[in-house]
Amino acid sequence: MKLNIIKITAALVFGASSIAIPNISFAASNNLTAGASVLQISANKSVIEGNAKAQLLDISQGKLMKALSPNQKILDTHVMNNPTKVVILTTGSRNRIEKHVYNEDGVEISKTDYKITVPDQGKAEWVAPAKGVNERVMVQKVDQFTLYTTSGNPVVKYNAQLKDSTYEHVNIVDWDFSAYPYIAIKYAGQRTMAEDYFIRIVNMYSKTSIEVPGLNIDKQLRIDKQGQLNIWNSYTYDEVTPANVAHPDPTEKQTFHALYSMSTGKAVTEHQLLFKQTPGQEASGWNTQVVGETVFVQDLSTGLWSLYPTGKSDAIASEQTGLGKNPTFVGYSPQSKAAYFLETGNSSTAPTIKKITIK
Repeated sequence: MKLNIIKITAALVFGASSIAIPNISFAASNNLTAGASVLQISANKSVIEGNAKAQLLDISQGKLMKALSPNQKILDTHVMNNPTKVVILTTGSRNRIEKHVYNEDGVEISKTDYKITVPDQGKAEWVAPAKGVNERVMVQKVDQFTLYTTSGNPVVKYNAQLKDSTYEHVNIVDWDFSAYPYIAIKYAGQRTMAEDYFIRIVNMYSKTSIEVPGLNIDKQLRIDKQGQLNIWNSYTYDEVTPANVAHPDPTEKQTFHALYSMSTGKAVTEHQLLFKQTPGQEASGWNTQVVGETVFVQDLSTGLWSLYPTGKSDAIASEQTGLGKNPTFVGYSPQSKAAYFLETGNSSTAPTIKKITIK
């Protein structure tokens, strides 16, 4: 499951101190940290997936070990256990889907060519075998979703086209899928000088859908390993906002993350805070990231940050210090009560792993 930013399941468990990652050729470091996704392989190893590459990160040695993906577009990434494997879907020749499987040391142990193609602007996700059902591949082509067997036979199809007279155009901009029959789809609706974002949970069997409540600002989504839907958002206040544009009221608490039941569309957990607007300041608002079962949120005006479990209301840590702008959250260790962040200076500077012990 890809994370537009951080949509991949797994919480990282680290046991290391602050580590500089040495001797790395990192001319394109922003490819990792911009829209990065993080998966745990083991207590000391994880995968960081950027827009065009995936790297094996060894925390115990303090280095990015090797690239896991071939020089191809990454479609989806998963970590499997018992035995431990990393599964990466890529686009191969003639837009055919390839599955690459690596062990925990980053050694490729198998490669499979599927007789399934992905459109140039399409997306695909790998579905692990479960409950006696073999692995599957979900492919999106514009508004059409098709679930395939690995031999390329379609299992089920769903047309997700949405017509709403409120909007001039409605487009699918993201989605996530982990098990039949539920799929979560993010739409963008264009109207005069404005764009709304909303998410629907679709039952592909009954062809019914539920619109998830919430402010229609941009947001991200990810289905967790329990089959529940995480939705989170980030926002930077604008000094001048057109009246018809959806925007948060800075005098009220904002829901920056919520966990929903896929079958009912009702919130299981909601996380809210007040983020004041600071006129004349470079930035005010909030930045939210989700890694595994931990939510990171930073107040842009103060720089203070907090951590929450995705499935519980009480904070792990509140109003912590020690971070600069735009950190990439890579995990929280309950054992050491420490949060970890990947920090990069510029394209020629090697990244560092920063550990902050919760006060």
